[in-house]
Amino acid sequence: MIPTSPHPAAIVTGAARGIGRATMNRLLAAGWSVVAVDREPVVGIDAATEDRVLAVQCDLADPSMPSEVVAKAVGHFGGLGLLVNNAGISGAKSVAETDDGNLAQIMDVNFTAAFRLTREALRVMQPGSIIVQVASVLCIRATPGTSAYTASKAALAGLTRQVAAEYGPRGIRCNAVAPGLIETDLTAEKLKSDAGHRRIWKDGTPWPRLGRPDDVAAAIAFLASADAGFINGHILVVDGGWSAGATAA
Repeated sequence: MIPTSPHPAAIVTGAARGIGRATMNRLLAAGWSVVAVDREPVVGIDAATEDRVLAVQCDLADPSMPSEVVAKAVGHFGGLGLLVNNAGISGAKSVAETDDGNLAQIMDVNFTAAFRLTREALRVMQPGSIIVQVASVLCIRATPGTSAYTASKAALAGLTRQVAAEYGPRGIRCNAVAPGLIETDLTAEKLKSDAGHRRIWKDGTPWPRLGRPDDVAAAIAFLASADAGFINGHILVVDGGWSAGATAA
């Protein structure tokens, strides 16, 4: 069974803030132990759960880091039952304006690092383990000026289905969440400064509030739970209806 520690162990990337931080807190509340991975320090852990958190500060775009993170999870907690690939960057441009450096940076962080971490996790995971990829609603619907980002998240969706098909027979589930506009410090600044971004995302979402990190964390926690035990290869959209269509006039 997974794993041998008192609490099942999960890896959550991008855990210092936003969706990753909310996911870490949700999993801790559900009894998981968490390897919290981020390029920034993961600080401010609640004293009641700090014995179940192993903070790892690293750059997952470094090819050596995914295997090292998995080894730390197994060494510290005795096994690995859940991987949440949440770390990512944006900053994409139109296709014609995207140079090789921009393309490589976004793909390395958003897709290649997640692929490597998924690969390393699968080498140690036992039946009953779960992988959740954090994609984007842009993996199913595009907008102008997000070419490399959209491609990277579509690749994550493809990886989700591939892992589900290959490892489902071994008892390992793989699903993804596809967030829409989620309110964070970074998105708040973009909404204030960019009227076009505000029109497409905020005005285009048929729901009376913006998404919150906890909305996505709740979806991830559901996919990691026994309640989702027959869900495999699914992309769960968390976007307030943005992908469903335009708002009423």
